[in-house]
Amino acid sequence: MFSSTSFPLKPLIIGTMTEEALGYVYGELTQPLSPLGYLTVGPILFGSNFSAIAMRYPPEGSGDQRPLLARLVTQWVFACPTRVLAHKAAAYSYVFGYPLHTMGIINAGICEARACHSYELPFLFQAFWLNFTNADRYISQTLATYWTNYAKSKNPNHPVKVPLAWSKLASQSEKYLNFTDPVQITTNYLMNDCNF
Repeated sequence: MFSSTSFPLKPLIIGTMTEEALGYVYGELTQPLSPLGYLTVGPILFGSNFSAIAMRYPPEGSGDQRPLLARLVTQWVFACPTRVLAHKAAAYSYVFGYPLHTMGIINAGICEARACHSYELPFLFQAFWLNFTNADRYISQTLATYWTNYAKSKNPNHPVKVPLAWSKLASQSEKYLNFTDPVQITTNYLMNDCNF
């Protein structure tokens, strides 16, 4: 979709969650998914690409295949297209893997203490501040500082000091800011999975 982009791309911050599709997969497939079910659902979701996907990602054991399917949907729908766009735009790209502990504030279901779709937002907007641990507050303050810097200067690294210099994604330097504890730089995130 983005590989033949023909419009001017603006500077941006773009990223994904490490378990982006987990809530969607478990929300739609409320019962465990057998290996045969995985091989049946796969072509519906991935079309003719599923043959190659199934060779690379065969069923894992004889139990529930929803974790595998969630990982594939996370990569196929969210992470890999985001990676392509980030390269095209030379964007600041991030991976958010820090878990959100909702402590019952919301009905998180399978996503409790995970990094599911949109779970960075309570950290960015400090929505659960009173319930945050010190580590949660560190992630929240760090995330908010990068985003505020970017809003002020179009560069997340200044004017306020940040713990790590965050470079734009480029073909020769595929570095992502990884929001975990501690925040770190991750190189070539999902490169082999997205390029196969």
